[in-house]
Amino acid sequence: MKENISHLRELQAIDLKISTLDKEIAANSAEIDNRRASLDGHKENLVQLTAKIATCEQRRRELEGELEDEQARIDDRQTKLMNVQTNREYQSILKETEDAKKANKQREETVVLLMQQIETLNAQIEEENKICAEDEKMLADDIAALEKKTSQFTAEKSKILKTRESKAGAVTASLLKKYTAIRDKRNGVAIVPVTGGVCRGCFMNIPPQLYNDLMKEDKLISCPTCHRIMFHETETTDE
Repeated sequence: MKENISHLRELQAIDLKISTLDKEIAANSAEIDNRRASLDGHKENLVQLTAKIATCEQRRRELEGELEDEQARIDDRQTKLMNVQTNREYQSILKETEDAKKANKQREETVVLLMQQIETLNAQIEEENKICAEDEKMLADDIAALEKKTSQFTAEKSKILKTRESKAGAVTASLLKKYTAIRDKRNGVAIVPVTGGVCRGCFMNIPPQLYNDLMKEDKLISCPTCHRIMFHETETTDE
């Protein structure tokens, strides 16, 4: 039974190392995904800002066209004022002219606001382009570093898997099945030490009789609380 426990402990150490490598690879990949998402967000902002500028430019051109047309009508009315024959007609044309001038003034003010808005949007685009350029360079560097790390992790994992295959072969099929089932349910930890009558998997006290049986080391015993396989370990001074 001691030999089985020894094989399981070695197997678990290997599995925990493999799990650590897998987490490292996943964490690096997640970081790259986050960076890509951030870069995509800036690119989407660029698209939206460009669309806003196009809308502002279109409206500015429309207003400038309206200004030109209205100014032509104002000039025509002012010419007519020179030839009116009645005061009523004069006042009517004068009012139309003043109203047109007010409308054009509003158009001019709107054009100025649009030009200011376009200037602000262009500044934002310049900033977004700068961020995108920096992010793309950093992303390229990070991807290169990630690929190098991943290659190293994969090579290391490949070696460890060969060792695992050898260690797993030393365990009976039924015990390996039990170990794997517990490991899957208990966050990768299937076998734990017991010191001072306490399971180091769930940190719960185990019954005295069960503890006595565990110390005999003549059979596999599972923790009644977390159901991990237990083995006795002498309590140290530090503990």
